[in-house]
Amino acid sequence: MRITSDSIKASVAAHYRYQRQFPLVALEANSRLEAFNDGGQADVLAVDKNRMLTEVEIKLSLADLKRDRHKLKHRSYRDNLVKYPTHLFYFAVPIALANKVKLICDQLYPYAGVLGCNGQGQFDVTVYREGRCLSSHRLTFPQILRMVREQSATLCRLAEAVAEFKIKQWVNSVKEG
Repeated sequence: MRITSDSIKASVAAHYRYQRQFPLVALEANSRLEAFNDGGQADVLAVDKNRMLTEVEIKLSLADLKRDRHKLKHRSYRDNLVKYPTHLFYFAVPIALANKVKLICDQLYPYAGVLGCNGQGQFDVTVYREGRCLSSHRLTFPQILRMVREQSATLCRLAEAVAEFKIKQWVNSVKEG
């Protein structure tokens, strides 16, 4: 099975929702949970029962990981100028890269945790390095509502893509039959 960003994203989301029992998990949501931000979309956001936010970014290569160091979000985390409501931050990577990513995080992302995953389900996620606490602020209810609203938009886009895929499959089957 080929490891993709989507397969890792699905495994990480399932891990937080079902293994860790976080009541709210969102994909591709605004990481600041504000109406206007710097455009940063998180691959996975997870909120625990205490309203603390965990953010996970998926990286498939070391080059992609290293490129992120210039993003405003990472400069803010590194310099303790947190403008984000993130309590813990993780990079999720293929297991084959996890130990190398730990070393890179020591230098470039000292606050970041590392999750190793091959995109095969909720039991496939292993913590290689714990994230450091970035913020101890609980999410406000308007922030949680924004996260839910953004997630519903993502679900609508995904449902539309599934419907288009099924139509294409049906058209192909009619052409072949």
